[in-house]
Amino acid sequence: MRRLLSYFKFLLFPFTLIYASILSLRNFMFDRGYLKSTSFDLPIISVGNISVGGTGKTPHTEYLIKLLQDKYHLASLSRGYKRESKGFVLANANSNSYDLGDEPMQMNRKFPKLNVAVDADRVNGVQELLASEKGLKLDCILLDDAYQHRYIKPGLSILLIDYNRPIATDLVMPMGRLRERAAGKKRADIIIMSKCPIDLSDSEAKKLKKSINPLPHQELYFTSLDYAPAEAVFNTSNKLVNLNTIEKEFLGVLLVTGIANPAPLRNHLKSLCDEFKEIKFPDHYTFKDKDIERIETSFINLKSENKIIITTEKDAVRFLDMKIESKVLKDNMAYIPLQIKFQDQTNVQFDQHIHDFVKNFKHNH
Repeated sequence: MRRLLSYFKFLLFPFTLIYASILSLRNFMFDRGYLKSTSFDLPIISVGNISVGGTGKTPHTEYLIKLLQDKYHLASLSRGYKRESKGFVLANANSNSYDLGDEPMQMNRKFPKLNVAVDADRVNGVQELLASEKGLKLDCILLDDAYQHRYIKPGLSILLIDYNRPIATDLVMPMGRLRERAAGKKRADIIIMSKCPIDLSDSEAKKLKKSINPLPHQELYFTSLDYAPAEAVFNTSNKLVNLNTIEKEFLGVLLVTGIANPAPLRNHLKSLCDEFKEIKFPDHYTFKDKDIERIETSFINLKSENKIIITTEKDAVRFLDMKIESKVLKDNMAYIPLQIKFQDQTNVQFDQHIHDFVKNFKHNH
């Protein structure tokens, strides 16, 4: 099997070489000014990654929203992946995940003061935001997943690298998981290695810093995922089992996800219960009625006296938009919000950097 896999990877090598060459040429054209990047007269912060799959962009973007929203009028702009709408869409109270995509809809529900917009064309998206009724009041725009969108030039670029997927030893797609060569990290102002172990040692952090080799102007941070207490998906869920008060041997958990990498959440839940089942769907999956029946059956078949269905906050958005009638799900489904935690209280330095960028940009323009 291993030999077959190696042969398959060998067949992909020419495609990787062609794709990497095209990307390198594209970046060269932008670096030399043959392709133009558009700048805007307000602070724009980009949060993105250099590889495919989940690196924790959403919780890091939410961290920025919480950091800035009490002082500034904010907007977020993303592509709106897997949405059914086209072009520029500005969220309102009646928006749903079909209009915006699951992650923008999550932010729209979670942060009422945030102006949430989606547009695959980021330059047009910013122009539309500024031309909208709310545009005159905007102080800062957060660009989600825009590291490779070089037609727009952010004032501050944050690059996320997954601790579990080091880019130094990875390859460009399709052989590897990189969206572009690892050298593309040079464009970042801030590099965050995400999903680190909570107990990351100083010696390992030094090794990681050496492998990333940040440039003199780049700041490097290490963050971990932190799981907040579970919250009911539906307002009717008033009988939810408390994950933190029931002993492992008396607790059963059914995990239902439609995300790129559920492994960290899976490991977290397995540490809390003795009976564990999982139903895994593809990333950004649109749940169907037959899936609800499958979830119901799997939950009912859990043998534990105390049991619960756990999903992610992003998946919860899609479940809510389905107008589900299932009493089993309504009474027993919860999501676990994700938070990020900076290593060694370096959040103080990070927060100051972000505040200084927004404040100084406004003073200098």
